[in-house]
Amino acid sequence: MIKPIEFQADNIIGFQMTGKITEADIKQWSSVLDQQSNRHDKLRVYIEYNDVDAVSLKAVLADLKFDLTHLGDFEKAALVADQSWTTVPASLANLIPNLQAKQFSMDQKDEAKQWIAS
Repeated sequence: MIKPIEFQADNIIGFQMTGKITEADIKQWSSVLDQQSNRHDKLRVYIEYNDVDAVSLKAVLADLKFDLTHLGDFEKAALVADQSWTTVPASLANLIPNLQAKQFSMDQKDEAKQWIAS
């Protein structure tokens, strides 16, 4: 499941991911990001991975398709999690030109929110 996290700035999109992440979840998330990318030159994304049990293969493929389509639309990504597998998306995000990506622990949520907003 993916739930929104509100930010003051309109160019920052925040989500909390929990449980099992499905293709439908990713498509809903992608739709929100598509709408925002039409209104802003560059977006910032804040994602909390909170007790994610599984991510379906279709969800991974849908996310990859979205990412490839929108490579230049993001300037910052904050990934907040205590799960070790989340270091992989953070590392991959750092390979995208002109994108600053940073991994934070759950204890550093406030620091991550400040960083994404600065």
